[in-house]
This record gives sequence, C-alpha cells and structure tokens, in this order.
Amino acid sequence: MLILIGVFFAGLIVFHLLERVAPIYPDRRRGPGRRAYAADIIAAAVDGPILSGLTKLAAFWLVTRVPAISGWMTGWPRGSQLAVYLLANDLARYWLHRWYHESDVLWRVHRVHHTVVEMDALSTFRVHLFEAVIKYGVIILPFRLAGIDAGVMILYSAVDILKGFWHHANLRTYIGPLNYVFNSAELHWWHHSAQAPGQRSNYGSMLSVWDLLFGTFYWPRGRWPERIGVKGMEAFPDGYLGLFASVRFDDAGAVRAYGAGRGTMRTRTRTGPPRRPEEPTCDEPEAAGVAEAS
Repeated sequence: MLILIGVFFAGLIVFHLLERVAPIYPDRRRGPGRRAYAADIIAAAVDGPILSGLTKLAAFWLVTRVPAISGWMTGWPRGSQLAVYLLANDLARYWLHRWYHESDVLWRVHRVHHTVVEMDALSTFRVHLFEAVIKYGVIILPFRLAGIDAGVMILYSAVDILKGFWHHANLRTYIGPLNYVFNSAELHWWHHSAQAPGQRSNYGSMLSVWDLLFGTFYWPRGRWPERIGVKGMEAFPDGYLGLFASVRFDDAGAVRAYGAGRGTMRTRTRTGPPRRPEEPTCDEPEAAGVAEAS
C-alpha cells in the first residue's frame, strides 16, 4: 500500500507542475485554487490511495487478502496474469462505465464525477463512494478470487493512478494515431464535454479499442471541448457531502436544484420535459461512432 500512496503523491505533484507548463486552457483555475478542490481531496481520502482510506485502499487491502477460491490463475507467469488482467479488466470497465451513462439509476452515482467544471489532475478522484465500492466488488474481487498475484494488481493500480491524473489534467498532450489503441487525455476530455456526443463516447479506461469495436469512439482531431461538466447543473455542490447526497435527484430534479442559471456557464432553455444533459442540441453532432477527419 505504501507503493500506491507514494505513486499518488508523486504523480499529483508532477502533474500539477506540468499543468503550469502546457495547460489546455491557461485561463482556467487549477490546483488548490480551483472550484471544489477541497471536495476532491476528501474524495481522494475516502475513495483513493491516501492514508489507509475508508474505501478504495481498505477494499484493496481486503481484496488482496481474500483466499483464492478457484485458483485457476495461480501459478501463471506474472506477465500472463498482467496481460489477462489488463484486457479483461479494461473490457469490464468499458461496459460498466457505459452502463453508468445508460442507466438512470447508475448515472445518478456516476454523475458526481462529471460535475467538475474546472478539471485538473485531482479530478480523477471525484468519484462517489458507491461507484468505488461497485468497481471493487464487481471487477477486482473476482480476479483475486481467481488467484491473481497481488503484485500484479498493485502494478496495474499504480499505472491506473497515473493514467487517471493524465486523463484529467489541464495539460495539453497528443499521442496521434495511438488514440486508436489507447484512451488518451484528448479522448477523455471529450468524454467530460458538456455537449453531445462527448459524454456518450470514449468509455474505455486504458484502451480505446473497445470504443472502436462497439461504436462509441469519438476523436475531433486537434480540438478540445470548450465546456466540461453536466449541462444545466453548473451550480452542483462544491462540498463532498453535497456531492454524496446528490444521488437522491434524477436529472430533472438535479437541473431544478443545481441549475436555474446559478452556474458559471450559460445554458440553453427549451419547453417540454427536461432533457438528459448529454442529449444533442440542434447545433451539436448526432453521431459519436467514428473519428472526425482532421
């Protein structure tokens, strides 16, 4: 666990420094001065690799000590275990992530992560407690029960922490055609876009191949989203408890509670029933399945 704690602090410091060198949006606040940074620090303590946390690290500590019931991976070379774990974990995370957006109930939980409107490296840890518990129970625990080596899981988690910092950092990076294999910051920032089709695309964790296979890949080359967050909910709570309690609202209730022009971004009004925030508007593209030409 000390390894993951070290990776967390070293990664956060390095990416915060890099954000000052080549920011995507220099005029947007980042680091401790940006909106809801304190809530994300608390979320990191509760859900991430800080101290001996209440959930993620505690859950990981328990998971790595669960006896391997089936043991079918016991004795495999570590390289083979890592390859299988990477591919199977990433595929499972793709579908879980996609269901978070397509299920109204799960979306209430995942919506917390999308409420950030001033994104930086620490934003990766704005995750509802329920989402962290589901991830560990549905995806990671079965692998431990199958007998995967704890060192393989720790190595994957260390890389995953750094990947999360990179994906959310206000840091301009490009990997070009490698976007067709790996999910990059370019792709993930579009996933955080307040406009469609961004939030309904790029569900992959480390790999983008699942998005290509299942028609959810979106890459407007050379462009970054102008607005991030959830449209109509720009006044979402900045405190951890407020974010935690927000799951009691469906989208219509959340728009009434956290919208009504109280946010910092302009929103569009329309008559009729409230729309899911990621639904396309008249001037937004309808399809998200293919990359746009440069």
